[in-house]
Amino acid sequence: MPEPVNRSQGHFQQGGAAYAQSRPTYPPELAQLLAGYCVGKQLAVDVGCGTGQLSVLLADHFDRVIATDVSADQLAHAQPRPNVVYQCESAERMSAGDGAADLIVAAQAAHWFNLPRFYRECGRVGRPGAVIALVSYGVPYLEGPLNARFQQFYWQQTTRFWPAGRQHVETGYAELPFPFATLPTPGLFIHRDWQLDQLLDYIKTWSACRAARDGGDGEIFDGFFDELIKFWGERCSNQRITWPIAMRLGRL
Repeated sequence: MPEPVNRSQGHFQQGGAAYAQSRPTYPPELAQLLAGYCVGKQLAVDVGCGTGQLSVLLADHFDRVIATDVSADQLAHAQPRPNVVYQCESAERMSAGDGAADLIVAAQAAHWFNLPRFYRECGRVGRPGAVIALVSYGVPYLEGPLNARFQQFYWQQTTRFWPAGRQHVETGYAELPFPFATLPTPGLFIHRDWQLDQLLDYIKTWSACRAARDGGDGEIFDGFFDELIKFWGERCSNQRITWPIAMRLGRL
């Protein structure tokens, strides 16, 4: 398969503070679900952890969590926990020992990996019967009249700015190879009641938004922001925003 975009070059090497502040966080039920499939609870490895949104939830269920990312800036803004160790390293070469992990999870990150090499590392690091999880959250929808325009903007105006591999997030990783004995994947969602500025700040963290601005096409996003400001209503009023969570769950 083609070599994926190197996350150490570009978007993810910056913006850790914005990610920590403006990206939606996972519901506690996700960590509870993942832990529930694990026979042991000694070690979870969160690969491509970003600023640690999932890592800190896993810390409530496992004795130790090793949370890794190739972006030092993302890790610099990660949330500290006594039993979470953050490591700047690649998904294809983990520092965890042989047969050490009860859970290896990649949340919103697997589309950046060299999957054959990552899966080989999972086979080395995971205990027999360890759980392997690829998690993603898809395109959000607004539970109100603005949703139709939001979806039109995303699917018709931003697609050319997204990096290669974004389609795997949109399809919930359904098309990625996954050579493990599969486990059931119940539906989970992220729900947030956000003010307008929170939604705008979230969209500004999109790699597509940065690519558009870097390429001189920032007015496409600015025009959409103006539309949201015009039709949102009271700027401080909340609107419900929902992201569907998709998972590929398996066992070594």
